[in-house]
Amino acid sequence: MYICNLIIGIGGKVNMSIDVEKLNKLNKLVSLFFRRKHIIVLNPKDKQKNEIDPNANITYDKSEWKIPDKLSYLVNELSESSYLNNEDKILMIFEKICKGYIYDDNLISYIQKVDDDSYELPDWYGREINEKWEKNREKHNRRVCYEVSRYLAESLNELFKDNDDYNICILWDKGHTHYFVGLSCNDYSITLDTDDFDNIKDLTRLKTGLTAQGIIILDDKENKFKNALDKFNKNRSQDSIKKIEQDIATNTASSNINIDNQSSISTDENDDIAFIRNAIEILKDKYKIDSQGLFEYIKEIVDIKLGPEKRKKVWKKIEGKDGKATRYVRCLVLDMDDQKYIIDVEESILRTFNEEEFKSEDAVFIPYKELSRDSDELYDGT
Repeated sequence: MYICNLIIGIGGKVNMSIDVEKLNKLNKLVSLFFRRKHIIVLNPKDKQKNEIDPNANITYDKSEWKIPDKLSYLVNELSESSYLNNEDKILMIFEKICKGYIYDDNLISYIQKVDDDSYELPDWYGREINEKWEKNREKHNRRVCYEVSRYLAESLNELFKDNDDYNICILWDKGHTHYFVGLSCNDYSITLDTDDFDNIKDLTRLKTGLTAQGIIILDDKENKFKNALDKFNKNRSQDSIKKIEQDIATNTASSNINIDNQSSISTDENDDIAFIRNAIEILKDKYKIDSQGLFEYIKEIVDIKLGPEKRKKVWKKIEGKDGKATRYVRCLVLDMDDQKYIIDVEESILRTFNEEEFKSEDAVFIPYKELSRDSDELYDGT
């Protein structure tokens, strides 16, 4: 068995050993499940202390893994707790990250499609970062998969630093420019993904009372992690539309939901448009959902209720000011009864829309295919 002993100099303490054979077995399970090859990524601060077979499907990360201050207290508290089992501790850290961070949707404007199922993204957007980027990120809570995966992986490493049974790595789907976390122990093998690109991310789901869907159990013969995850998801709704229907039903005319421009909303408004408007208000006021979360949640509702042919994506330009860089976020245009509506996710509103707005001199909305950002157009993380 090939074991790579990772020694981290924290108070002279020897950290958990990484069993490369176990990680390779985990990676094989992952590649079979997702039908895609993945690369094992390890913390670069241990690079000088270990020798990795150059032919192995393993690399060191471009940036060092760190635990943010807002997570350190919880990790330390869980490390000292003897009342909680390890599975519940893992889920508590996962939940803390999902509720504490939002997805940086500006990143999507830099993704370039290479092939039918392959994409490119400049490494400077979260994968290979510098001190300036880190300082700028401290001013807000928008993050990308590279960043939250490091937070999660290093938190789990710290949690299990005295337990050699637990092996943690980041798994890199290079073609999808995506990081997520893998964990393997004698009892189970799992992956933890806070921001699945194809569905509503757990960064959004857990904020709105939905089940965690980004945790995949690959091997768990005694159902040890499955039972913990089932308990975690108990009393949470699996379906976004059912959850929002329940929320709308429980809000009466005397509720505190404040619909902007109430006087301008027609009483004979299309029922589906009224439903979507109410959903937006609940996501904004009750759950404080961010622009990316609002986009993916409403997009799923529209696809279920109306069909994807009724909507199209557009970009909104958010002009940089007060030392912040210009960003772009995705919005949705709906076509209903010969009337177009735009869901402005930055403002969290739904309003009528005329495509002439694309042509105005001070246009902020851009047809989706007309925005092209070059990797040389650097973004500083603000």
